[in-house]
Amino acid sequence: MDLSYIQDHWSNRNKGDISEQIRAWDSVAEDYIYDDTVCLDKNSFLLYMQEKIPLNKGMTILDVGCGAGAYSLALANRVGHIVGVDFSPKMIEGAKKSALQLNRNNAEFLIRDWYSCDGREFAGQYDVVFAHTTPAVMNYETFMKMINSSRKYGLFCKPTRRTDKVFDQIRKIAGLEINGNDDSTAFAFDVLWNMGYEPEISYEKTVWESEKKLEDAEKWYLGRLKGSISLSADAENEIKAYLKSISWDGMVRERTDTTLVTLFWEVRE
Repeated sequence: MDLSYIQDHWSNRNKGDISEQIRAWDSVAEDYIYDDTVCLDKNSFLLYMQEKIPLNKGMTILDVGCGAGAYSLALANRVGHIVGVDFSPKMIEGAKKSALQLNRNNAEFLIRDWYSCDGREFAGQYDVVFAHTTPAVMNYETFMKMINSSRKYGLFCKPTRRTDKVFDQIRKIAGLEINGNDDSTAFAFDVLWNMGYEPEISYEKTVWESEKKLEDAEKWYLGRLKGSISLSADAENEIKAYLKSISWDGMVRERTDTTLVTLFWEVRE
């Protein structure tokens, strides 16, 4: 695929209310508070990063769509300075609190919507730029901002061949087509290849399980939908009824089966 084709076809755009999506991620911020399970010697993504990149105290890193900062905070002791950006104020608030508690003075966290920001403040400023399982990098434009921010290395990890037991049904109710194959990594690979890079690929099958109180589940699923599409009142009521019907003891449980695909590339002069 040439770049003009990719620009035309990798063009996911929010058609809903972005504030709804921000509220959805704000509502689950406490679920993403830093814990030591995301660590340099156990986490597969961080192990892969260390295998490919000679991390050192002279390096600067940008974490795109950092959430509550778990990956940034895990890396902070190995590098000189790390910046995490996310559009959720609650996520950034949690990341800053964790950085303070852990004495990670070289970790900085900023509220930024990667989709709408122009990216100029980040361009060419970092030795390593990565985006790990985040909706922040959703199309050609957001991926190019990421590429342009790096001087040396990049990593892009996305869940593909994905099934979400609950959310897939909710999207059907909303009238959306269910396709578990995310083309983002294929498009990202071709962008890098067309730019003269030689991206490497790694795969990891994984399962995510979660549970939320019914009212929190409503905020989470409806917020994510409304952030990307216009949702009718009838569909919203049907989704609420569905969530109530599958709740057990007031809790909604979700299981996601996916293959995580990570692209790694080295920037060429």
